[in-house]
Amino acid sequence: MIRLKRGPKPHILEEKGEEWKQTLLQKLHLGTLSPTEKNRYRHPDIKAALVTETHGKCAYCESKLRHIHHGDVEHVYPKSLNPDLTFDWENLTLACEICNQNKSDRDPEHSQIIDAYMDEPDQHLFFLGPFIFATGTPKGVSTRLLLELDRAELIERRKERLDKIASILSNITRNDLPIEVRKAILRNLRETDASNASEYSAMVRTAISEFLRHLPTELQTAIAA
Repeated sequence: MIRLKRGPKPHILEEKGEEWKQTLLQKLHLGTLSPTEKNRYRHPDIKAALVTETHGKCAYCESKLRHIHHGDVEHVYPKSLNPDLTFDWENLTLACEICNQNKSDRDPEHSQIIDAYMDEPDQHLFFLGPFIFATGTPKGVSTRLLLELDRAELIERRKERLDKIASILSNITRNDLPIEVRKAILRNLRETDASNASEYSAMVRTAISEFLRHLPTELQTAIAA
């Protein structure tokens, strides 16, 4: 889980958001709300904007959505608890099907679920290999357990990713490679595999940091220069 930055509100929400909300509230009251009116937050322009700001990943587990599911437009605060927020741009994000189902209609404040737009996830969660742990904060413990961020399929996917990273990192210890090449390998890892756009980037950054920490001091100094 990484910190996310809210992008610009899509034009369709600027133009239609208030109208959609009023229609939804009125028809909810009358019991005449149609599926189309209820689900307008799934508009392609809204989803495209969310894909951009989440880097095409689930806001919770960091899985690339094309690998596991097309992705659900998720309400940070459940629309079932407050229909007023159904089309509120600040309340929308992207989630995989499983994280969305696990979060369900829980009030994130009451249930102590991390808000990737407001909280610093790495203050609440950390990685040891492909396994995720809470730092001990209520939000870390609750988010890990309620969203099942240590579910078997996630651990397996993260392990596959980590095996690839470990293979690349091992080249940094090769004495037959010039130091400039080894520095380039590290730089490329940081700019690509450890970037926010990459899958499981929080785990990858931790793996790189731990790897470097265990290198001989002279090698650490050489590749950092």
